[in-house]
Amino acid sequence: MYGLAGEKRKRVLLENMPGFLAASLNPWLIKAKNNPERLAFILHRVTGFIIVVYLLAHVIVTSYSTNPTQWEDIMSTFANSLFNKIGEWIVAGAVIYHGLNGIRLLLVEFFGTGIGKPELPKPPYIPPSLKGGQRTGLYIVFALSIIGWMLAGILIFTGRLF
Repeated sequence: MYGLAGEKRKRVLLENMPGFLAASLNPWLIKAKNNPERLAFILHRVTGFIIVVYLLAHVIVTSYSTNPTQWEDIMSTFANSLFNKIGEWIVAGAVIYHGLNGIRLLLVEFFGTGIGKPELPKPPYIPPSLKGGQRTGLYIVFALSIIGWMLAGILIFTGRLF
């Protein structure tokens, strides 16, 4: 790369900008320090994948309900096993987080809640959305998800809430 006067310019790579190709192939590779939006993005994708896998498995297992002997065999395999309870707990956590974060995204994208005022980017770049209500909303979603997941775990593993 050469500048106006022919001097050679050095290419500067920023930590949070891996390049178009790397970002388009795997957006999870983009690292941004102290950015809860990135964590929320990754968790939203992972929990969505967990929910889709669960729904596909549920449809496949439910398709055996037409044959009573196969249905009883499958249900006896899954009934009261620790693997089943752990799977239910993971799916419950995924549904809780995905649902709460989805509500937060609806509020942000459709109603503009928590979005800061536009401003010129100055190094170190901190998005305006992370300075106000957006960050608070993310932390509320994280906290409610953890509380809900713990309550779901108590209910799943003990059979009663309190």
